[in-house]
Amino acid sequence: MQAPKLSSRTQLPIGGLIPFSATDWPDHLTMTLFLNGCPLRCSYCHNPQLQVFGPGSYSWQDALSLLCSRRGLLDGVVFSGGEPLSAPGLPQAIAEAHAAGFKVGLHTSGYLPGRLDKLMTHPETRPEWIGIDVKALPEDLPQVTGCSRAQAQRMWESFYLLADYARTGRLSLQARTTLWPGSGIEARLPELEERVAQQGLKLVRQWAHDVDKHGVYCGAEATAIPT
Repeated sequence: MQAPKLSSRTQLPIGGLIPFSATDWPDHLTMTLFLNGCPLRCSYCHNPQLQVFGPGSYSWQDALSLLCSRRGLLDGVVFSGGEPLSAPGLPQAIAEAHAAGFKVGLHTSGYLPGRLDKLMTHPETRPEWIGIDVKALPEDLPQVTGCSRAQAQRMWESFYLLADYARTGRLSLQARTTLWPGSGIEARLPELEERVAQQGLKLVRQWAHDVDKHGVYCGAEATAIPT
């Protein structure tokens, strides 16, 4: 693959951007991009405005230019969402970020294992680090995310795929789950942690913010979802 030019024509639905973040990739300073579109409907989602598929508020061209202007200050760029694997332009954007000299991180639920597999196959499009949301055990995923049982199995296939890359040193991987007091996920946390530990990983616990006792997000952004 030829090194992409910085005059990119890649299209990404960037719904939000943090130009400087110290929290989206452990021990790294990054620019973080939030891509529109997510097929899941997790009740605790704190970016519900990004669930809707549609054009973004920022262009990848402008984001890449801003990223390059911070060379030497930032370690890399993180693609978050939404579900960034849903964006067809993601592989090329990763390749262009690499060609510009930046490392790449990715936040994903693993919803599209086929796209993830293709992404990981080529060094140009393979992120250096991935944070995968292991949202629940396979049998609990439909209730937590609204996905089908078949899709729940495929999301776990993505986790096993990434765990294999991590074991062989081709990827830095963080597995994390989101909890709230009294959640069904918390009740089965030992089983979930054991499943993750079988792949040589420790499950990172994240706590949902601004949710009610049922785990439903009630923050300000919740009203931003079009009906």
